[in-house]
Order: sequence, then structure tokens, then C-alpha cells
Amino acid sequence: KKMKIVGFKIPVLDLDKAIEFYVDILGFSLVFRADEFGWLTIQRESVQFGLYIPGQGGGTREPGGSIDFSFSVEDIVSLQSNLKKNNALVSDIANTADGMQVIDVTDPFGNVLTFRKQNN
Repeated sequence: KKMKIVGFKIPVLDLDKAIEFYVDILGFSLVFRADEFGWLTIQRESVQFGLYIPGQGGGTREPGGSIDFSFSVEDIVSLQSNLKKNNALVSDIANTADGMQVIDVTDPFGNVLTFRKQNN
């Protein structure tokens, strides 16, 4: 049987600011919003996840620090350029020992997201 990861979530402090960053800058689409639960569901291609305000129904983890997963992208240079253009806090591109290019991006709430591109 196949296994895949579904249902991960990231804590945020403000749903509107989360939309500005994740939808307007990173290019995700808003799938669902429930203000009464402090919850957003966003999606880009096959990646779908939740953004939640701690203590309002989605979880209690406070925002900030590294998120324990990475996003795989095809064009890390364009992504980094777009993030810089939008004044996002983004690292230089690093080349890893296992042959990837990596950038870290800090969202407005202090969550550090990692984006990776496999080198050919």
C-alpha cells in the first residue's frame, strides 16, 4: 500500500497576514478559511496544508523556528528572486553535500521554511 504525507499545519498569528505571505508572495491558493477556528487551508499543485492560530482549534504550537519538512521546487533561483523582490527574509542559495540547492525563508511569524532543488 502507498503512503503519503497529508494534513500538516503551520502556526501563524494573523490569517490575513498569512494570506499575504503564503498566497500573494509564495503563490499558494486559498482553499478554505474558517475564522471561528483560526484556520486556513492553502494549496499549490499537490501540496496542501493548514495555517492556524494557536489555541483556536487547530493546535497549540507557537509560531517560530524551523519547520520540520522541506518543499521541493524546480526553479530555486526564480523563487529566491521573487521573495527578495517582495522583501521576504530569504537566505542565500546553499549547495548541500547530497547535491541539492537550498534556501530558507522566514515567514512573518518567525517560521523558517526550507525550499530545495535537486541538482542535475
